[in-house]
Amino acid sequence: MDQQKIREWNLAYILDHWIRVAVLVILIFTGFFISRPFIAGGPSMSWMRFLHFFCGYILILGLVVRMYLAFRSSFYADWKDFSIIRILKNIPDIAGYYLFLKKTHKDYQRYNPLQALSYLFTGVMILVSAVTGFALYHGNVFLFIKAPAAFEWVNTLLGGESYTRIWHILIMWYFIIFTLIHVYMAVMNSLINRDGALGSMITGYKTSRHRNDL
Repeated sequence: MDQQKIREWNLAYILDHWIRVAVLVILIFTGFFISRPFIAGGPSMSWMRFLHFFCGYILILGLVVRMYLAFRSSFYADWKDFSIIRILKNIPDIAGYYLFLKKTHKDYQRYNPLQALSYLFTGVMILVSAVTGFALYHGNVFLFIKAPAAFEWVNTLLGGESYTRIWHILIMWYFIIFTLIHVYMAVMNSLINRDGALGSMITGYKTSRHRNDL
């Protein structure tokens, strides 16, 4: 059985991924602190709020960059992997595999349908988190847009600022749970397939195995 290295990610994808990981960790940490300060004599609330809001901008920018790469990357534009029609059509196949009803599944490109669906949903959650965050923030969102005035419709839609805060916190817990599942699945798939997929987000390369019958 021969092994062949395949370049799965280029530097742009790798940097975008790890920057979003870093800011998400900071957002979760500062979010907990803002909700209930747990460091006696620690940083001031104003600095934690600033860091939280700044990282929120970076997370949104990371999503924009990832969308650009999906459509315009010269390395691998993977927007077809996120086609809703493709996802719905192939969910029974991959779900059967994960439920141990099938031993194998179809060959997919970069993402299988459940991966693509979870990433799409996470992208939507980033946007919802941003909108609810803007609705809770008292200050300038951009140079000429003030919050929460420009996002008061969010508080109205959700039933008031207190409910907006609850939704914002629930989305944070979604990110925590998603991250734990994402890491678990990445580790398990890498161990089962032994293709180096876990380390590929650092090196950019994974390995494929093919039988040499000569």
